[in-house]
Amino acid sequence: MAQSARSTPGIQGGSTMESRREHRAAGQRGVRFGQTELSILRVPAGGTPVRKICRPDELAVEVIVPRGGTIMVRSENRDERAVRPGEALYLIGCRRYAAYALRGASAITLGLPFSAVDEFIDRANTDPVLVQGSAVLTPATAFLGTLLEGGDELDRLSSYFAEKLIWEMVASIYLEGKGVGAAEAPNTGILDRAMAQIAAYRTDRSLTPEAVARSLNVSMRQLQRVFASTGSTPSREIRRQRAELAVSMLRSESFGVFNVTQIAHHSGFSDAAELRRAMSAFGFPSPRELRSGLG
Repeated sequence: MAQSARSTPGIQGGSTMESRREHRAAGQRGVRFGQTELSILRVPAGGTPVRKICRPDELAVEVIVPRGGTIMVRSENRDERAVRPGEALYLIGCRRYAAYALRGASAITLGLPFSAVDEFIDRANTDPVLVQGSAVLTPATAFLGTLLEGGDELDRLSSYFAEKLIWEMVASIYLEGKGVGAAEAPNTGILDRAMAQIAAYRTDRSLTPEAVARSLNVSMRQLQRVFASTGSTPSREIRRQRAELAVSMLRSESFGVFNVTQIAHHSGFSDAAELRRAMSAFGFPSPRELRSGLG
């Protein structure tokens, strides 16, 4: 008899932590962050398929990232793909699919609304996309595994940031798979991947140019040359993206209860003074001006 793993549409507002616990109690190991569902798909050995319903009420994207064993995925239009560890399969606009494995396998699955990736994915092209050789996929998979283990305990603000990080990772991995910029110049691919890596981890205060270079498997000198060709540096780009995140938080009423120091910490800065210096360096209004609506 076929096994079934059913996904429920995203839950917004209310008791987020309680809804996650109810979801896990129903028998599926998974957590939810706003409109994003993160879960484990276990496929038994043999030919018995596991059928999963994605988000039947709306256009959505399902991402399948195997952690062990090869998984055969058959979408509702009968398109069949093999996806292996180190790869990611994007099912665009997919409402249901079947997965099977000869020797048994497991995968992390992500269910996202189409709005998470609508800047990068054409609604008219719903062919599955298989991503191979992504520099972002390995650290992203480790991050998703950590969320699966402890996502239940995140407070509402942390859950919000977790969802935004997931969306940025999903977009950057997809862009790698489509080869964005690969034909333009030898260094363009490195720059795109570096920018995606910074966007994904800018809230982490331990993020450094050295860490970016290691994650891309390039030397610091090579990374610096790539950014120099754009008139910037890796350090400057990290500060710029953190400043932009802080500005968006300062402008949002949702974060009105947080003081400037708290926003500095949540956007990757060590303190409020460092945040103010970065905002000034990039021409942004001061936190007070942004909060008062003058910026």
